[in-house]
Amino acid sequence: MSISRLLSELFTDDAADSDSPSGPDSAPGTGDERETDGRSTTVLHECRNCGTNVDADATACPACGSDDIVTYSID
Repeated sequence: MSISRLLSELFTDDAADSDSPSGPDSAPGTGDERETDGRSTTVLHECRNCGTNVDADATACPACGSDDIVTYSID
């Protein structure tokens, strides 16, 4: 992807529709959004060893193999 295309997508609403790997559904473990008591809560699952975001059902980190996965809830 060229720099000019990347910059133009950064400043337009079309960025989510592109075939760019940086889209919101491209990375595992980017966060689940839950609504409790009318407030939105984001839940992240992260490897404590290397910091990689992982899927909610992951038992080991795909990047480093560690099984030390932590869950953060962000209100």
